[in-house]
Amino acid sequence: MKYMKRSLFCRFAAAVVVAAGMLCFSQTASAQRALAPKGIENPDKWICSAFAKGAVPPFSFEMNGTPSEKFIKTWGYSAKKNQSEEKNTVSYSFTYSDKGSGLQVVADVRGYTDFRAVEWVVNFRNTSKSGRSPQISNIRTADFTLRDKAAGRMMLRYCHGCTGSIYDFSVADKVLAPGSPEKFSPVGGRSSAGEALPYFNLICDGADNGIIFSIGWTGTWNASFAAAEGGVATVKSGLENADFYLNAGEDVRASRVSLFFWKGSRGTNEKCTYMASHNAFRQFMLAHHSHRAGGHVFAPLCGGFDWGDPSWCNEYSCLTEPLAKGIVRRFHQLDIMPEVFWLDAGWYAAPDGDRFAGNMNWYEGAGLWQPDKERFPSGFINISNLIHSFGAEFMVWFEPERVWHDSYLAKEYPQWMLKRAEPGEPSYMFNLGDREACDFLCNYIGDVIEQNGIDHYRQDFNCDASPYWANSDEPGRRGITEMKYVEGLYRYWDYLQKRFPNLHIDNCASGGKRLDLETCSRATPLWRTDYSYGEPNGYQSHTYGINMFLPLSGVGIFKTDEYTARSTYSGATSLSFEVLTADNDTEDMKRIFKEYNAVRSYYRKDYYPLTGFGDTGRLDIWLAYQLHDPETGNGYILAFRRPECQQEKVSVDLQALSPNGTYYVTDCTTGEEKEYYGGDMMNAFVIRSTQPRQAILLKYVHE
Repeated sequence: MKYMKRSLFCRFAAAVVVAAGMLCFSQTASAQRALAPKGIENPDKWICSAFAKGAVPPFSFEMNGTPSEKFIKTWGYSAKKNQSEEKNTVSYSFTYSDKGSGLQVVADVRGYTDFRAVEWVVNFRNTSKSGRSPQISNIRTADFTLRDKAAGRMMLRYCHGCTGSIYDFSVADKVLAPGSPEKFSPVGGRSSAGEALPYFNLICDGADNGIIFSIGWTGTWNASFAAAEGGVATVKSGLENADFYLNAGEDVRASRVSLFFWKGSRGTNEKCTYMASHNAFRQFMLAHHSHRAGGHVFAPLCGGFDWGDPSWCNEYSCLTEPLAKGIVRRFHQLDIMPEVFWLDAGWYAAPDGDRFAGNMNWYEGAGLWQPDKERFPSGFINISNLIHSFGAEFMVWFEPERVWHDSYLAKEYPQWMLKRAEPGEPSYMFNLGDREACDFLCNYIGDVIEQNGIDHYRQDFNCDASPYWANSDEPGRRGITEMKYVEGLYRYWDYLQKRFPNLHIDNCASGGKRLDLETCSRATPLWRTDYSYGEPNGYQSHTYGINMFLPLSGVGIFKTDEYTARSTYSGATSLSFEVLTADNDTEDMKRIFKEYNAVRSYYRKDYYPLTGFGDTGRLDIWLAYQLHDPETGNGYILAFRRPECQQEKVSVDLQALSPNGTYYVTDCTTGEEKEYYGGDMMNAFVIRSTQPRQAILLKYVHE
């Protein structure tokens, strides 16, 4: 009786939604699933329509070479509404079953009632008690067509991925040309390494609406966007390497798909077109896809332990307990106490016990995650206790997935090591796809965290994963190692969060090479790129681009001059000052500390790039952006005249102000205050600079 009620409700909801013009599905087997992009007033009804009995769902795959749209409507079908654990969400599971083979496909779908967004994860199960499943391939966890006849053209806006260059996260706008699909996939198995972050704004240009399409898969995803005449765009996305069968009782999951519907989001000028959609999505990320500890989103202001020792030392391979405690006390003495003290690589013992004495470095020490007893006789507990006594917290770097060939883990547990095909490769990967191995690592690292008073867990990952995964696949099971590994990675992070509800997790992968939706939901990227440490022009560009989609990210402030420091401001940052040398002035450090603390909360508000999306890596330009609090009407403008820029002024059109309102604008360097009308600031507001390589910070307050 419950199933009958559920089925009737879904069919009724589908009829309502289709009648409203929000969504329509063709019932012909060869037709694409079609979505109208004008938004969804009720995600609950949208879900029941999109995944209704008798409809072709918005995902696809092939079974023994046959496309799923040709058979999935004949499979067994059931729908279940789940108890939603998250506020402002609805949750369903839709099950499609092939009685003949025992293959079962389950779509776990979630709707967000506060943001008009929906997302789903597709799972594959072999429910038979014996025998292999049919061959599963060409998995497209998203497979649908966006259609709006009012659209003059279809456009795609996205950010480039992380490659360690000045162009990391730079914004690209492309018009989708009929017959020329735009295809994307990350490099090396890390989800945001290479050409694109897995976040795409698909814009129905001229119709003033669209969908921000996001992917949650910390591995090798793919995405394709193609246009046709008449306001049509086809979206396909899934797993790049998947052609496998499942053994009896085996199951795997695929990538997460997220659709964020928006409409009516055109800005007041061409420079900021569609930024309201990006700002709404930023708030969606903060509300539903940002890492939480103790129920709160937290992007800390960090402080380091004087990175960079004399050779032969590297990273923190020469740090000792007395030195670490001395640096903590020095931060306190200088009155620039960070919220978190950050200990990065090199704190563990060398595999041969020689204390890193000249013949190895931090990279070659991965695989024994215990503090070096010679440098830290009591572990980190004394350092942690001192930090806590000053009201701060303690973060420690780990890289548990990469294992050096002669380390403790490699020698003691060789059965859990994934290897590349090339002989002699000294780095292995710890196989998180093995359930026993994953359980071991959960407890092993969890115990280190507990015993050493660690509040923030920082996870790095400095190798390409795909060669290890590919070399470990069995014949006929391409992609299965990756799928199980990625599931194990999520299981590992979820274990740490469950065991330590207040634990903060930082995500690093040679910088920001793992910034997909699933990772950002579990960790905050406090070091978003390994691009030249402290180089300000690149840091400006990175903030300018990544803020389009992700409100929380950061790097480090290495110097106290205004140009360098302000270039580093973002949703999070680290005070990477060397406090035991004379390189920085105490008052300068305190000034930057105070100024950043005043600005930082605005990075979670609305963001507007003011100088366009051209070549943001050039050194002869102005780069400017605006941070605006829509509740108070207050905000900040950051403008950078780069070293080779000859123009003494730049004209920008500020956004979201009240045209008839009065604003008091203060230059944060000189303290000079001026009064403006909002309408004047929104039309060719002039920012001046007396010399190249200058950073202008203006605060405006709405009367």
